[in-house]
Amino acid sequence: MPRVDTYEDVQRVAGRRLPKMVYDFIVGGAGGEVTGRANREAIERVQFDPRWMVDVADRDTSTTVLGEQLSQPVILGPVGLAGLFARRGEVQAARAAQAAGVPFCLSTVSICSIEEVSAAKTAPFWFQLYVIRDRGYATELLARARAAGCTTLVFTVDLPVFATRYRDVRNGMTGGASLSGRLAKIWDL
Repeated sequence: MPRVDTYEDVQRVAGRRLPKMVYDFIVGGAGGEVTGRANREAIERVQFDPRWMVDVADRDTSTTVLGEQLSQPVILGPVGLAGLFARRGEVQAARAAQAAGVPFCLSTVSICSIEEVSAAKTAPFWFQLYVIRDRGYATELLARARAAGCTTLVFTVDLPVFATRYRDVRNGMTGGASLSGRLAKIWDL
């Protein structure tokens, strides 16, 4: 296994292991991917302010978010179609978040069902709901999330229309290709 220390290392390894269509879906963004670049640049500008000559024998990274005790200030956010990237990806992510003592947020467009994720863990999880036109379906999703024990709703409003993702169009993940054609391209067949 190659050493993976940085974001670039993860991208390089993923680029070698994943089918191009899946890799591009993960690393790509809408349009010219300007927002993704701006986000990475903003994160790179964040610097920690180390403290010298202080007692670090008892470190505590725990915090409370929305009334929930977290082991550290981290939330595993929703990732659409995570099941494409790893077998039962959402279930694996939910279990990892539970083991780390942090919340997991299930995406509206997950591969695994709300019920499957709920059955795979004991801690409650969060649910992300995109604004969708079909209010009946949205109501059904919310009822299923509540029945599955979701404690927090993450309401996402950033996608009033589907964005053009040029990488996905070029790879055939979106656009005119048939479903079977898109699935074949996922596995680079």
